[in-house]
Amino acid sequence: MINFLFHRVHPERDQLWDPMDVPLFEKAIKYISNKFDVVCFEETDVSTLAKHQRVATVMFDDGYLDNLEYAAPILQKYNIKASFYVATNCINQNKPTWTYELDYKLQHATCAALELPFEYIAEPLKSVQLADIDTVAKLKPALKKMSYEYRSKVLDSIHAQTADVELPKLMMNWQEVQQLKNAGHYIGSHSVNHYMLGTTDNQELVAYELQASAKTIQEELGHFPTTISYPIGSYNHTTIELSKEAGYTRGLATKQKRYHPDKDPIFEVPRVELYNESWPKTKMRIHGVVEQIKRILKPGS
Repeated sequence: MINFLFHRVHPERDQLWDPMDVPLFEKAIKYISNKFDVVCFEETDVSTLAKHQRVATVMFDDGYLDNLEYAAPILQKYNIKASFYVATNCINQNKPTWTYELDYKLQHATCAALELPFEYIAEPLKSVQLADIDTVAKLKPALKKMSYEYRSKVLDSIHAQTADVELPKLMMNWQEVQQLKNAGHYIGSHSVNHYMLGTTDNQELVAYELQASAKTIQEELGHFPTTISYPIGSYNHTTIELSKEAGYTRGLATKQKRYHPDKDPIFEVPRVELYNESWPKTKMRIHGVVEQIKRILKPGS
């Protein structure tokens, strides 16, 4: 089984986090539907799948409105039932995930530079000139490597320095999420606030993110989500155990590889993320060629 992961599908371009262009998304979905038997992950007993079966799923993280506006009609056209994992506070507040918020503020801030004099930040990022897109693009990957506590302090500083930036309203509301469910798609959890759950030792925080998101989905949509999609693929042993305690039965990582039910634990299900790239490279990702090349070039990675 291969689980294909998408985020945004939109015709507008973005320098820091480019959504998949709509024609490319349709081309990918058409190709996947021709090459694989596409099933809904939550409606499939994955333990019965043989390794040789050409089975695939389609998944979306976060809860962006463009999933409904641009992706859903294409899914309907090719008769595909997908799984959508929503961060519940992003839906409640119509506020994008912290990763999108960061990118947007870096591109729309009125200040010329960000001053980040934290001892745990690399020297080139302590003063970020916002006109230098190459340096700006390094900030988010650096933040992802930090602990939740350190990252929160840096993000608080960035938000204070860019307080004049008004964020766009990009997320679905619950009525729109319900439309996806009514169309036969599955709605699962992506936590409450899209925190990287594997980067903190605060078990109370992680438990809240897992439990409260499931509770909100049950209250709004009438079902308990069986699947937790770990935000940004961040999890650890504690995250898994707390997910089980919260009532989930499946957990989704990224890992960019095929899912083998006989080898991969059900709370560490890998997914292959597809990006806004050329069609030849997208097709190579679909077939795992890009990761094969990476393993050849960097053995042991």
